[in-house]
Amino acid sequence: MSPLVFLKTSLVVFVSFLLGLTAVSARESLIRPPNFPVIGGPQLPDAQIGLFYQSFQDAIFLAKHAAMYWPCDPTIDKTFLRYFRPENARFVRDMFRTIANIPLNLDLTDKDAVAQLAGQPLSYHPKYNRLSIYFLGDHPGLPKDPSARLFCGTSGTKQAHTRTEPDGSSALISVCKATFRSSPMLKDVTNPPAWAIDPNKDQTHKTQFYDGFGCENLGDTDSDYMDSPGAVVLHELLHFPGLFADVPSYAAMIPSRSGQPLHLIEDWWGPSPVDGYGAYNAMLISKTPPKDRDGRRFLPIYNADNYAWYAISSYFSRECAKEFQDAPNDKAVWKNRHPPPWPFSVSPT
Repeated sequence: MSPLVFLKTSLVVFVSFLLGLTAVSARESLIRPPNFPVIGGPQLPDAQIGLFYQSFQDAIFLAKHAAMYWPCDPTIDKTFLRYFRPENARFVRDMFRTIANIPLNLDLTDKDAVAQLAGQPLSYHPKYNRLSIYFLGDHPGLPKDPSARLFCGTSGTKQAHTRTEPDGSSALISVCKATFRSSPMLKDVTNPPAWAIDPNKDQTHKTQFYDGFGCENLGDTDSDYMDSPGAVVLHELLHFPGLFADVPSYAAMIPSRSGQPLHLIEDWWGPSPVDGYGAYNAMLISKTPPKDRDGRRFLPIYNADNYAWYAISSYFSRECAKEFQDAPNDKAVWKNRHPPPWPFSVSPT
């Protein structure tokens, strides 16, 4: 996951590229729902391309879950306060509602209303028509960057990166191969498949899975056992400022930074904490907001992973019927989970 930077091409060229991307996108036998972004990637069988679609849908699902099951009083909710400041509760709620295309004025204090919304299929914000996501490599619409600092091809560990038009109205997301090498799909974490059975554990009385698969194997604190391609895509959506144009006070709440024309949600780059990635560093930014390069407090609402980790922790706490606790340190976040089998018929490297 990496910070948002800007395309140098004109808006006309950018939009033309989006409209023409279907030539390299997923096969059209996979039906794109209304307002679904353009999904691209290598030419693969539909079943494999379906994982790209599912990754985006999982991102929307995580945001919808966070919005639907919003705490009665977030100012005293442990999970919310782990990743955000109490005074930003309404703003954060509106951000998740926007990602999930839930009306900002919808009353979800009634259990029947929540149940009705939960039973409805996912819907997609019209601004996703201005989004293109390319999987398993750098988006072909990216300009040639001499530094290539943010490109999938320069690192075997980079998960994803996002670039937008200078006005923030359109975006290209690249999801790198590393995401699928290291992270199982969301459903495989909560409902482990056969490949997640751990042959080194006693299988006499019940099926035992690798650590990081199944609620009983997630530990007690937020960690990357909870990570998934959907969570990665959710993080990247926070770097698409055009999506949030209708969120009240967005421009006032998310200031523009030095040398950047946009009001954008970034990734903290250190030095303390060393970066803004992961449950522990995101928590530190919330507990004690650091000073940015302009000498201003870098609030948790400025950091993309704070939103992602709140949604992740909220989802697994409800799914597993337990409240996960603070990560004790950064090392405890990054687990050595058994990797999923590579699901694509192209090289994983």
